[in-house]
Amino acid sequence: MLIANPIYDSVFKFLMEDLRIAKSILRLLTGEDILSLEIKPQEKTATSKKHLLTVYRLDFSAVIKTETGEEKKVLIELQKGKQPIDVLRFRRYLGENYSKPDEINGIRQSLPIITIYILGFPLSVKHALLKVNRVYHDLLNGEIITQKDEFIEKLTHDCYIVQIPFLPEKAKNKIEKILSVFNQQWVFSSQQPWLLRFPQDLNQIEDEDLKKVLERLSFAAQSEEVQAQIMIEEEIDNSIDEVLRVKDELILRKETELMEKEKELKEKGKELKEKGKELEKERKQKEALLKELEELKKKNKE
Repeated sequence: MLIANPIYDSVFKFLMEDLRIAKSILRLLTGEDILSLEIKPQEKTATSKKHLLTVYRLDFSAVIKTETGEEKKVLIELQKGKQPIDVLRFRRYLGENYSKPDEINGIRQSLPIITIYILGFPLSVKHALLKVNRVYHDLLNGEIITQKDEFIEKLTHDCYIVQIPFLPEKAKNKIEKILSVFNQQWVFSSQQPWLLRFPQDLNQIEDEDLKKVLERLSFAAQSEEVQAQIMIEEEIDNSIDEVLRVKDELILRKETELMEKEKELKEKGKELKEKGKELEKERKQKEALLKELEELKKKNKE
């Protein structure tokens, strides 16, 4: 079946605006028991030809149930990047959320943050799904402390990373099944990269969460509004690709020039070495002549 490619911001936004789908995806990624979820108004898309990146950001306010049965309000910050990005951009978004308070029981206070990064490019750690989590350690004896503190929780955060290039062709579990809709192996054609040919039909899907995701993405593939937004993204991507192409050409030209100069310097070095040998030979010849002249002078005096 044909579905819209959620690596595109407009498609991803359309998908995650369905809070039932967003809730199931975020629950699977984080492992948190999410009781309620709402999209916060700080949605942002940042594009920059100068820094060669496209970053989409979406924030959710969620109420989760902890292992102890306590209900806790948290901020889930979701960022998606297509290109190798400037990490400072991600850090700045995170810093903005740390500085924005929320209201809990009528009191303005900062929320604990959970961050999720969905990357369309590979990192050096070659695993599709990564979790970077906090563990409290007693530095004196190495003991792991299970108790949590509100102060620490609001100043540190768990992080989840999805690397789309490493998603497996065949899903082995529920989370891989849901994330399989991001798999770029299913791109319909080089002329239509915004479409994916998903390898199964809806009637073959037993997982209800995956079925909802596919239905929404199938609808997005036919939506004129979503397609118009995709075309704008394509223009931005093409501009970025052109900047990268020109940059690569300039780098190649500079490297070629440097190689030519290095070659010239080596040749000049050889010439100087040969001249040095000739000068050394001439010096020795002069020394020999001077020695002969000195010996002749001595003989003449005798």
